Amino acid sequence: RGRFRHLSPLICATIRLTTRGGGSDSPLNERESHSLTEMLTPAKCKGDPFHVHSSAKKALFSFCAAGELLWGRPGALWWESHIRSAPDAVSFPLATVPPSLPPGAAKYRQILQKVGPRIVIVEEAAEVLEAHTITTLSSACHHLILIGDHQQLRPSATVYELAKNFNLEVSLFERLVKVGLPFVRLNYQHRMRPEIAQLLTPHIYQELENHPSVLKYENIKGVLSNLFFVEHDFPEQEIHEGKSHQNPHEAQFVVELCKYFLCQDYLPSQITILTTYTGQLFCLRKLMPAKTFAGVKVHVVDKYQGEENDLILLSLVRSNREERAGFLQISNRICVALSRAKKGLYCIGNMAMLGKVPLWSRIIHTLREKGHIGSSLTLCFQNHPDTKTPVSNAADFGRVPEGGCSRPCEFRLSCGNVCTRACHPYDLEHKEFQCMKTCQKVLCGDGHRCPQLCFEPCGECMVKVSKTIPKCCHQQMVPCSVPEREFCCQEPCQQSLKCGHRCGLTCGQECLGRCPVPVTVTLRCGHSQEVKCCVVADLEFGRPVACKTKCPEMLECGHPCAGSCHACFEGRFHEQCKSPCKRFLICSHQCQQPCTAECPPCQQACQNRCVHSHCKKKCGELCTPCIEPCEWRCQHYQCTKLCSEPCDRPRCDVPCPKRLPCGHPCIGVCGEPCPRKCRVCHHDAVTQIFFGFEDEPDAHFVQLEDCGHVFEIQGFDRYMDEDESAIKLKVCPSCQTPIRKNLRYGTIVKRRLEEIERVKERIQGPGGEIVASRLRLQTLLLGKGVLQKNLPLKYLLLREKLAQPDLSTRSLGLIENLLGFYTRLAELTSSLAQVELGEREGLRKRLADVEGWLDRRRISLSTQELRELQSEFQRLTYLLALLARCRMAAGKIDAASAGEIGAMRQVLEGTGKFTPDDERLVKVKMEALKAALPESGLGISEEERVQIVEAMGFPRGHWFKCRNGHVYAISDCGGAMERSRCPECQGIIGGENHALDRSNELAPEMDGATHAAWSEIANNMLNFAELHRFH
Repeated sequence: RGRFRHLSPLICATIRLTTRGGGSDSPLNERESHSLTEMLTPAKCKGDPFHVHSSAKKALFSFCAAGELLWGRPGALWWESHIRSAPDAVSFPLATVPPSLPPGAAKYRQILQKVGPRIVIVEEAAEVLEAHTITTLSSACHHLILIGDHQQLRPSATVYELAKNFNLEVSLFERLVKVGLPFVRLNYQHRMRPEIAQLLTPHIYQELENHPSVLKYENIKGVLSNLFFVEHDFPEQEIHEGKSHQNPHEAQFVVELCKYFLCQDYLPSQITILTTYTGQLFCLRKLMPAKTFAGVKVHVVDKYQGEENDLILLSLVRSNREERAGFLQISNRICVALSRAKKGLYCIGNMAMLGKVPLWSRIIHTLREKGHIGSSLTLCFQNHPDTKTPVSNAADFGRVPEGGCSRPCEFRLSCGNVCTRACHPYDLEHKEFQCMKTCQKVLCGDGHRCPQLCFEPCGECMVKVSKTIPKCCHQQMVPCSVPEREFCCQEPCQQSLKCGHRCGLTCGQECLGRCPVPVTVTLRCGHSQEVKCCVVADLEFGRPVACKTKCPEMLECGHPCAGSCHACFEGRFHEQCKSPCKRFLICSHQCQQPCTAECPPCQQACQNRCVHSHCKKKCGELCTPCIEPCEWRCQHYQCTKLCSEPCDRPRCDVPCPKRLPCGHPCIGVCGEPCPRKCRVCHHDAVTQIFFGFEDEPDAHFVQLEDCGHVFEIQGFDRYMDEDESAIKLKVCPSCQTPIRKNLRYGTIVKRRLEEIERVKERIQGPGGEIVASRLRLQTLLLGKGVLQKNLPLKYLLLREKLAQPDLSTRSLGLIENLLGFYTRLAELTSSLAQVELGEREGLRKRLADVEGWLDRRRISLSTQELRELQSEFQRLTYLLALLARCRMAAGKIDAASAGEIGAMRQVLEGTGKFTPDDERLVKVKMEALKAALPESGLGISEEERVQIVEAMGFPRGHWFKCRNGHVYAISDCGGAMERSRCPECQGIIGGENHALDRSNELAPEMDGATHAAWSEIANNMLNFAELHRFH
């Protein structure tokens, strides 16, 4: 609502006629009138407040002291929070009427005294405490205007006794009216229809006239009367120790009536439910789920003064044999309750009891004269107004489940069918109704009817008829609306593909050439597998096909490999074992990780606890010792140690003097919790032989707190004192539950826990050792330039892993292994420049396979995985060395050498594991190739090449060759500055301006350079022993 929307005509007239000068009666001039008009614009009043700092205070005070208005509307405090939060500034909205609540005005009385408003207007003045009204006044005030209704709610005082005994609930407005001060009454009401207004006149207001606008209200839909009071005699219920009341009968009736009105197409915002007690308010809200009643307002009467709505449903609550009406005998509350409705008012209450109150008696008499009261409310329906249904309780609304009667709707829909639903007051035009009958429209010239439901779009005719396809002359069943030339013939295609198989597509589809017929092929791994025929061509071109054969290998852990041939890289390195470990850890939990040689720290919640607290860490982490004093004490002994330290007192064997709830003596000992079992009541369970002394009459027992089992003390003491070589907690002999909390055996439990903590610390590693290992690995990583250049993402990944705060010895070991393998992978990637271009793609695929396997998430590398990785890296190293040698010896490989190279490639490029026998064979053959194929490819031995390079003393990148392969060197910076002739073939050598002649190229076979010396590109070499000859 706009902040000035409810200005009464009296206020507006007062503002227009108010003078600005001291005592002057001259009207507002044109400028002032325009300013006031701008001020009253709602858009202006809703502007953000501005802050007036100390430098502008005097100007503001002098401006306000000239006679500005002070507007005091409850609920419209716009500037109190600004004054509180900014003591050096006074804040007003962007309007010339500074507003405030009366309590806020009293709080900041000094500021108001400085402002000195000459006119003070108080709206709802009858609901403001007299003291609050007076404190808003100042010596500069010339005119006080009070607007309100003293016949409605009075001010609410915090202390009830003061309000009643000292009349604090009497406002200044009411006091002045009652002492005979002249006042003006507004006699026209613009809210209620006349039937409702008659409840107030003359019973509460002597004169009250209806504005013509209230005579035009339409009747309430679905009921016979716009005003009705339902009588009943169902008793109320007291709640909150008699401080409030509720009446379930009324609550259920009002909720069902509200639901009925919602079915009549009334908006939730048009309905308000009022009640006179807070207890009934809560009862109503419990019965009103948000899904059904979202938007319906539910309030107590005292909180709804000044509000209104189209439909008011009023629950009066009070109904008792003592005929106590409570709040309902106060005329002010009756006035508010009955004057909130605009179009319809429906009330339920015990009218026979309320009739004892004089005011209610007169109102009820008026209701009976007009026929607006009775034991049941009559419902009538918009579609069938002659059908009427009386309702007196919530169950009666079951006869109108959809807000209408039980007769059929009989509305003729736009499709020509009749509405199949029962009478319903909503959707009277049936714009949202969906007809579920079959559509009868004719879709085509052949008379085919639409098969869809009536509410669904008809679409094209899809009845299939026989048609001849012009492209192939096949006869096909084609949808009626589809032309023959657009239909895809569904006959099987009769054409044969290149492979000889018949095309598996339909006649209307274009043959793509990729045959889907399954055929059995033998893959390079030796396994037979059924694949599509079109994949066979991929195999012929060397494209890999994933073998789905289950890996037959048995892993070193004893479990069969769960991977496939392809997932295990044809057996070169296998997938991690996924079988559950299920070994019992030192903490007594089962290992939940997959099978591994060394179980990682337990990730379950720690179960260690004492009488003081419970450890909240993970089980594999070190527990924080409890430093509270030990609680093990009795009247004979007392431990003086801390809770986590071994106790310094003996066990007390004195029988417990207490008695059990059954009245029999306790079977426990002094200072221990009393066992729940009794020697008499549970004789068979207690005397059952376990350690051998249970059936003796003087036997005493202890109950374990972890599992609840009861044992004879003498035997259980010996069991607990037995020394065990294994480091683990003692367990219950009966159920194997670990014993973690027991004062009598606390020393044993603490010592075992101390041993377990030492093992945890050993697993995690000493803190100093972890820090040193981290720094060592970080330093090592910084020196891996080849890794940063060729595998930058892996470099960043390892750097992030080393920066993690909770590293253990195990995780550092994994990082170190990954650092080594990624570095070797980067070196192999760098060495690809030494082989022919045609060979690089296959090598990259092999390196990518290894990289993908290393990227898998794991907590450690098993011994088998490490060995398989080392073997694969050895294979790739030898293969790169062989291909690099072949490139250097290009054109000089004879038939015998080619046979040796082929045999070596068959071993190195095979699908099986690279065994030690394979490695020995490759080494022998590589040695044999050294004499036949000089590694430099220069026609000289390796020793001669090294001697020449050392004798010349040039850095790498100074050796070049002419177009015929004759090698020469460029001194100085290595950049060509002049042209010359090759002494062997007279071809051009050298170049100009550091640019080599186009016919010349670098001679990497001489010194292993990858770039000329005059180059901005970094020169990185292989680090493998086989290719390290250039260094």
